[in-house]
Amino acid sequence: MQEIQSACAKLAGHPESDVSKLALLIANADLRRDLEHDNEIVAKDAKLSTAKVKLKVMKADNRLLRAQLNKSQDMQFGQSSEKIPKKRKKKKGDDDDTGIGGTSPDGGNPNAGGDEAKPETGKPKPRGMLGRQAITIPANIPRDKATISPPNGSICQCGCGMVQIGEQTIERLTYVPAQLRVIEERYPKYVCRDCDKIVQAPVPKRAFEQTRFDDHLIAGLAVSKFADYMPNYRQEQIFKRSGVQLHRSTMGRLMDQAVDALLPLYDVLNDDLKSSSKLLMDETTLAQLMPGTGKTKTCFVWALCRDDRRWKGNAHPGVAFHFKQSRKGEHAEEILDGFKGTLQVDGYAGYNRLTSDSSDGGPINLAYCWAHVRRKFLDVHKATKSDKAHQVFMLINDIYAIEHDLKGQPADVRRAVRQVESAPLVTQLQLLMLRLSGEISMKSTLGLAISYTMKLWDGLTVFLSDGRVEMDNNAVENTIRPIALLRKNALFAGSEIGGRNWAVMASLIGTCRLNGVEPYAYLTWVFEQMAEGHPRSRYEQLLPWYCPNGKFGIE
Repeated sequence: MQEIQSACAKLAGHPESDVSKLALLIANADLRRDLEHDNEIVAKDAKLSTAKVKLKVMKADNRLLRAQLNKSQDMQFGQSSEKIPKKRKKKKGDDDDTGIGGTSPDGGNPNAGGDEAKPETGKPKPRGMLGRQAITIPANIPRDKATISPPNGSICQCGCGMVQIGEQTIERLTYVPAQLRVIEERYPKYVCRDCDKIVQAPVPKRAFEQTRFDDHLIAGLAVSKFADYMPNYRQEQIFKRSGVQLHRSTMGRLMDQAVDALLPLYDVLNDDLKSSSKLLMDETTLAQLMPGTGKTKTCFVWALCRDDRRWKGNAHPGVAFHFKQSRKGEHAEEILDGFKGTLQVDGYAGYNRLTSDSSDGGPINLAYCWAHVRRKFLDVHKATKSDKAHQVFMLINDIYAIEHDLKGQPADVRRAVRQVESAPLVTQLQLLMLRLSGEISMKSTLGLAISYTMKLWDGLTVFLSDGRVEMDNNAVENTIRPIALLRKNALFAGSEIGGRNWAVMASLIGTCRLNGVEPYAYLTWVFEQMAEGHPRSRYEQLLPWYCPNGKFGIE
């Protein structure tokens, strides 16, 4: 190129104008060719760089999609438990007494934390029962006693009388199927022939008047559906086996009447829960039938729970469900109207509006759930086999191991131990995630898990300064399980009134379950009190923990 340009420069000084013009044209053409060549190289380099960037993005997207696919396969075919296999016990002569990575078997075991954990005892399980469990028969179960004497009675074969020296008692647990009976009440009429006065006994008051169905039957229908998860059409089939035609629509009307009577008691339960200073809240889906379309829409059941038994609180445990049309945060604000204190929730952003100073009653302090955080990193580890995710997961398990030993301790003790033992581990976990966030892409599965955790960090550390707060909201999630079981069997609520019935009945029966009260005994007791004219101003005396019947219920 330089030689061509120098030759053209010499020819440009030629006396003939045609030669000089031709030299100028040649020089310009050579320059254009060189520029086009350079531009082509630059364009190719740019395309190559763009292709490399696209390839990196595609690989990152591929890893993310692969992780999501592995998570979906694990959810469908894998075990749902977050526990990892227990470490093998060291035999005599083993050199290493610690677990993998220098973590002790108790500290690194996720079984030591959470609700499902059981303490390590080191004692072998008792053997000889061949897998059978001891049967506990409570004293309230009726007993049909029978004495079976020898064929000859107390007379010996030699003809002498025998003396009883003892007896052997054998107990068998049997089952008597439910029976339908008709209560036939007769009211004789008497007349005085002298004064023509007619006397007849008044009809006893009942909780539900103007119906041929007894209060006990209505209570049984409610328990079968909301405690035993039996939808109306299955109960209809059971009644048909006894020759009784009780249509499911009739059951629906009876439930409407029962819930209408129980609504004041349901409101009292909500007020009692909101008078506490610490509650748990969660929500789950429930389909509602859209009339005339044959389709359903997704609604939500919000659960408000109180369970202070883990820190020996004085308040009785209870749960109240609320059926709402959506998952908007305004529903949570409406449900918690009048509540002041700490609310334990998951990471759903709809709860953030509760922390606003403009909300009625002032801001609510939100405490977030560590179980959701731990599940994030466990899913990453299962999907990608990431050692970094496993490191975070095991560190969270170490914090859970401390919580396991604090179960049942007073709030002051829990707070003191957490400040000494749990706080350093929480600080170590925060530093670890800050370091990892600078080493990895925050758009990866591990980066998303770290971003989720750091976004909720202030709420995750509330349990360190408040001994009443749990590490997770598993307590309220356990109360939602009956809703999920009934949803699986009944599929949907027939209307908004039907969803309300679900919420009210599930609240009272769920509170019975938390307090160890048999729900049928409770509902029949409440209906009896209503029939006797119990004043609504004292309905707090009808809450499940005041029920004198059915205390033999097992939670």
